[in-house]
Amino acid sequence: MVSITVDSRPLPGAVELAEATRRFLAEGTGEVFCYWNYTSSEDPLLDVLRGAGSRLWDREGGVRTVLPHGTRGVPDIAEHVAWQQDHGVQVRYSSRLPPGAMVLTEGGAILTTGLQPDSTYVLVTDPHVRPAFGALAQLLWQRAEIPPDQRKDAPSEAERQMLRMLMQGLTDSAVARQLGMSDRTVRRVVAQLMERLGAQSRFEAGVRAVERGWI
Repeated sequence: MVSITVDSRPLPGAVELAEATRRFLAEGTGEVFCYWNYTSSEDPLLDVLRGAGSRLWDREGGVRTVLPHGTRGVPDIAEHVAWQQDHGVQVRYSSRLPPGAMVLTEGGAILTTGLQPDSTYVLVTDPHVRPAFGALAQLLWQRAEIPPDQRKDAPSEAERQMLRMLMQGLTDSAVARQLGMSDRTVRRVVAQLMERLGAQSRFEAGVRAVERGWI
């Protein structure tokens, strides 16, 4: 059996995490990728990223962040995300993030696979594993959804209403009556929505619409 040693260092507390992360982010100039999959706004990593401020967001290469859909309903996190977006951060949402969190730069990663806000973070600077983290970051970004207000194909309010009604099980005729449309128009719009969502059925369209935050 071959033994593989990865160059890493545990960051057992909030102070260690904050100091290591600030130093880690200050060392490079390339892109930063972050994902965070907790439901608590008390996670120490969030405080570190908030505190980094313009030193992080003004870096060459930009910043990309992926968050779980549920964070959009957490006021503290939503407010900070809005601030990030105002400063040029690209933000996407996903229902398929792995547990834990990661901050990735060209120099390595700070990450955890724990499920609790007080889980220990680890600083990994081994250049041999950096490509694997980069591949994970790319996969998570590709699978994530663009926020509805930033999508070019975001639905109109009438289309949102239609999707809600279909999720409730209403027939095309019932939807048409409530929206003042013809049955033919409803069928056409539903078909267009399914195509935009990449759905093969109305049920799948409803699920994908929820994942995207359309309804």
